[in-house]
Amino acid sequence: MSVLSKIQRNAADAIIRPLTLDDRDELEALISTDPVGFLYAAEHLNIFGLPAPSTLNALKTPRGFIGIFAPRHAATAEGSPKDAAPREPVVAGRLPRRVLNVLEATFARTTETVGRAQGSHTEASLPGYAEAVSPENREPRYALVGALWLGANCVPLTIPAEYQRQVAQYVLRHHRRIGSIFGRREAVMGLWEYLVQRMPTPFDVREDQPLLELPEHVDLTELADRELHRPNLTAPQIAEKVRWARTSDRQSLLRASVAMFTEEVGYDPMTRDPAGYTRRIDDLTRSGRTLVAVNDEGVVVFKADLGLAHGDACQLQGVWLHPAYRGQGLAPTLLAQASELIRTRFPQLSLYVNSYNTVARALYQRTGWQQTGTFSTILF
Repeated sequence: MSVLSKIQRNAADAIIRPLTLDDRDELEALISTDPVGFLYAAEHLNIFGLPAPSTLNALKTPRGFIGIFAPRHAATAEGSPKDAAPREPVVAGRLPRRVLNVLEATFARTTETVGRAQGSHTEASLPGYAEAVSPENREPRYALVGALWLGANCVPLTIPAEYQRQVAQYVLRHHRRIGSIFGRREAVMGLWEYLVQRMPTPFDVREDQPLLELPEHVDLTELADRELHRPNLTAPQIAEKVRWARTSDRQSLLRASVAMFTEEVGYDPMTRDPAGYTRRIDDLTRSGRTLVAVNDEGVVVFKADLGLAHGDACQLQGVWLHPAYRGQGLAPTLLAQASELIRTRFPQLSLYVNSYNTVARALYQRTGWQQTGTFSTILF
């Protein structure tokens, strides 16, 4: 029995491998099917791009975008793009060099025997090798049916149910230290079902997080123009409307951000990575992604961040109002002012909120946000 026959992949298995420049069109087509739900992927593709095809890259620990390629007979049955398939043979895995040499020589001999003109390839493919696509007159055998971002966070775009176990095994094999898993609930919880027994105990599992969008036709002008002065307020009055944060807000904004994070996540971020968290707040300010309202003493009492942004779309995160200003009817006006400012740059606004946060959900409902889906988040 040959070496290749011993390691032959099941015909129903998917090929899971890092995506390269050759796969960009297929990945962009996948992202375009859900621009709001896949906003994280859209922004990261724009920032980081995809690497050039290389066997050296394939031998490294996989990071970035990972593709799920299904046999074409299964993919076309589900309506996947007909031409979405890996186009170059890429070596993946952690095999010793001497084994790779033997395999590559075997592939070469087989190709010579069958004939290059026929565009043939071996039937006994090694798991992790992308199938070689033959000349134009031959249809690719595999189609891109799903993808995920894999790094400090795991962010699945879509993972067909029949490949969730296989993707989970891939994640466990390459990335055991993940800060969080988040995205559309179906993909996250489907993957988590196969990871839960072998991953560290999560800090929190938030399965039900309504995904909200602010329709472009919703007019917030009247709400945004309401008076911010409150005669019965015991704290200093809010001095002006919501504006983009400035570097002069740095210290007060950092305190507000820490308070927001502690309330939302459940621990003080300065106890884990103070330098990293401070740098993130500074980066958001410098890149024009944080909005604030300050009181007469220059203290930030309201904040909101543009956590993700690409094209016409952005995702609102980190919305927070100082406790001393709550219960005064200020939150809807401040959020409306922030939304109006953001819309001048990003007309398509979205956010997701924990289902148990009834106060926040009521606020978003009052300001015109509508649920269009559900996210889930696993925090470690």
